[in-house]
Amino acid sequence: MLYHLSSCMLPVIPVLIAGGLLKLTTLILSYTPIISRYPDTKMILESIGDAPFYFLPLIVAYASAKHFEADVVSAMAAAGTLLLPGFTNLMEREQEVLFMGIPLYRVTYAYTVFPIIVLIFLMSILEKALEKWLRGVLKDIFLRFLLILISALVGMFVIGPAIDIVSQGIFALISWLQVNIPVLAWAIFGATAPLQIIAGVQWIFVALILQNLGEYGVESGFMVGYFMLTMSLTAIALFTLWKSKEKEKKNSVLATLITVFFTGTTEPVLYGICLTDRIALISAIAAGAAGGIYQGIVTIHAYVYAFPTVFSILIFQSDKDPGNLTEAAIAGIISFVVAFITMMIGYRKK
Repeated sequence: MLYHLSSCMLPVIPVLIAGGLLKLTTLILSYTPIISRYPDTKMILESIGDAPFYFLPLIVAYASAKHFEADVVSAMAAAGTLLLPGFTNLMEREQEVLFMGIPLYRVTYAYTVFPIIVLIFLMSILEKALEKWLRGVLKDIFLRFLLILISALVGMFVIGPAIDIVSQGIFALISWLQVNIPVLAWAIFGATAPLQIIAGVQWIFVALILQNLGEYGVESGFMVGYFMLTMSLTAIALFTLWKSKEKEKKNSVLATLITVFFTGTTEPVLYGICLTDRIALISAIAAGAAGGIYQGIVTIHAYVYAFPTVFSILIFQSDKDPGNLTEAAIAGIISFVVAFITMMIGYRKK
């Protein structure tokens, strides 16, 4: 499983790094007179920086098709169906969605990874079957027609709903634990945070964060969980940079380190290091659990939404809760230290 995930994601890493660096450029320029004088500039740069992440399913579809030896154009067409604005609006409306009288489970696919990889894997199997069944002119006419149609419908009716239901189940479990056993709840959330990003299901929690911030002006602690993830991945990238001996690898790891530390973009480290290094993934999980235990004891809130990094740590600042910012910083330090120490122990045994 990890082999296929890493093989599908490694070609995507340079694009994600580019997107992270574009976000960093926008952040730096926001402190200059350029943005205040020409405010549209920020929106344009943000759009360029967001594109690699919003259209990540299309990019992943291309890389996955190459890996699973499926038809690349058909794979991108099937994945693109799930990103069409009309289809996205249909999935976001409140009324029931019916396909030929059959109810369609509503889920959106922007920023997702895991559903697309599974979809293209199944498409590669379907393609081989269709090539055996269709002959001559029928193959030329109907192969890609059936490939795109069946794959898109399987994604809509089976893969997307299945992964979303599992994600909702995890969310319900964590919500129940928050009320009854908060320390365990936040330990689980912290430990699963890297897996959420890898699977592309973190947007369930991001949606809840935005909803709570909009309604109440405060969220219950998910943001600090992602802040701890940023800090643990910073430690992992730093350790990997320290231990790397090949110049090419050092340059690649340095790029991921800069991206995660300055912008909070975690995908390059997760896909580029953690999926190819079991010790790194275990370190991220252990660090998240350790920080989550601390979060469950003290309860840290966020008051503004931003990609959680050292430079955006003021999202945890509040006059009503003066100790909250310090507690968030301590949680980040715990995750950083635990990740770094776990990497050291793992590599020493290795």
